[in-house]
Amino acid sequence: MNSTIRRYCAVAFALIPALPAQAADIPEQPAPAPVAERVAQAVPRSEGIFDGARAWPMDLDGDGTMEWLVQAAYGFPGGNAVFVRTFFFDGEDADYGATRDIGLARAIKRISKDGDVITVVIHELLDGEPRCCPTGESIRRITIHR
Repeated sequence: MNSTIRRYCAVAFALIPALPAQAADIPEQPAPAPVAERVAQAVPRSEGIFDGARAWPMDLDGDGTMEWLVQAAYGFPGGNAVFVRTFFFDGEDADYGATRDIGLARAIKRISKDGDVITVVIHELLDGEPRCCPTGESIRRITIHR
């Protein structure tokens, strides 16, 4: 998977009207310890304090081993706001070595996968909503090129 993440993982975000009917949601799981440690160190403490990681395992390259989509939350020093960063991590078979920040900076609501397309539903603020509590959602698709 190492080369897949570095060279072939193309991220294509596009708004789409709905989730594909045949795609099943991928259940969220705790991030593996080595992954949580790496995302905790991905942001200097002067810029953000690691608050936790959410993870979704999936086989991205068809080799039968799980790679991970991980979203880490960081709090701003001295404040009550948080920001998120989203990464792909290679699986246990590669010591969670390769990683790629995919630039998705919105909180994930749910994820599904159908073939080489990962559908990510993210929280969106609607007009007039307080920043704490978005009720809207939008959809992004990530196409994996092997």
